[in-house]
Amino acid sequence: MGTSENYLMQNEIIAKLSDPKLVQYDHTMLTYNDPTGHPALRAAIAEFLTERGNAPQPLDPNKITVMNGVTSCIDALAFSIGDPQDAFLCPTPYYGFILRDVGMRSQMQLFHVHLSSKPRPGESEPFQLTVERLEEALQQAKDQGINIRGLFLMNPHNPLGDVYKPKQLHDILLFCKKHQLHVVLDEIYLMSIFGEGAQHSSILRYKTEDIPDPMRTHFTWGFSKDFGMSGMRGAMIYTWNLGIKEVLTHLAEFHQCAASVQHSLKFLLQDKEFLNSYFLTYHQRLRESHKIVTDKLKELGIPYLHRPAGLFVWTDLSKYLSSTTAEAEQELSEKLAQNKMFIAPSAGFFGTEVGWFRIVFSRERDVIRVGMERIAKVCQEIQKSQGHAI
Repeated sequence: MGTSENYLMQNEIIAKLSDPKLVQYDHTMLTYNDPTGHPALRAAIAEFLTERGNAPQPLDPNKITVMNGVTSCIDALAFSIGDPQDAFLCPTPYYGFILRDVGMRSQMQLFHVHLSSKPRPGESEPFQLTVERLEEALQQAKDQGINIRGLFLMNPHNPLGDVYKPKQLHDILLFCKKHQLHVVLDEIYLMSIFGEGAQHSSILRYKTEDIPDPMRTHFTWGFSKDFGMSGMRGAMIYTWNLGIKEVLTHLAEFHQCAASVQHSLKFLLQDKEFLNSYFLTYHQRLRESHKIVTDKLKELGIPYLHRPAGLFVWTDLSKYLSSTTAEAEQELSEKLAQNKMFIAPSAGFFGTEVGWFRIVFSRERDVIRVGMERIAKVCQEIQKSQGHAI
């Protein structure tokens, strides 16, 4: 329950991928293909995201570049946008491997926009991202001589599970236009919004003419989370900037998705009857799994961030720390590991508040229940040693 992988629909996906239509091979799979993705797959992705993303106008398949995972997409976008030592603004806490994705080849940095569990005046929610916080971080970067090239934004967010509100997202896009910053929108959890009545403020919902700065706006999505296919390595970038698209076309030579995988993904997306059934069941299972975790947290009196999206719950275990230090957080992590339980701590997400942990709930129900009992056992033992009772 520490790695954000989706096991909830594996049986359905395996059954679908076993369909004879999806495993047929032909001569085109044995030869070099379009490095940006097979035209039929790009067309299928465009139609799928237009419909599922509630786009007001059809997505253009020619603006899509297919790659072998969102990791590759982020790496390629960073290489296309910035120079070594340039930086993206990035709200923290955030999925820690983004730093690797933007830094390993492109040698870009992430400059943190610190969010807090304690809202400031004018903020209505914990860990709320505001233009005020973005402006502060941008000025701090300038004061340190760091060249900010863009903003990296996860929507829905990992590990918070936040879905940005439409006005909030629009204000952020206006901030980026004002400062001539690129914005990379990582929407890998686009279809993993399970909260009743929750709406997603995806960039796909914008008409091109309504995007404040379309030439600096880039979107990425993949099959790893929403379809639980992290081993298949299929993802895409959508950009309105033809110059960036040209660079991505060359970089795609190093990040191609296998022809056989593209073939399977194409047929998967074209089966609308399957997709309708799949997402209906998937969202129900997300709600059920989320409830198992949060019910146990409520029983234990453990605070958590109640959010409508993602595969995880951002949970405050700080009262079980021996002190408010990174060392104490690591100590709690080790106690959990000794009880055969791994959940990722705040340090793994570059969080500034120790004691927060991400609990992944996209597992089999029995696994979730056993995991939550192991967490409860550790927490109860710590409270007993402190002279308290649950």
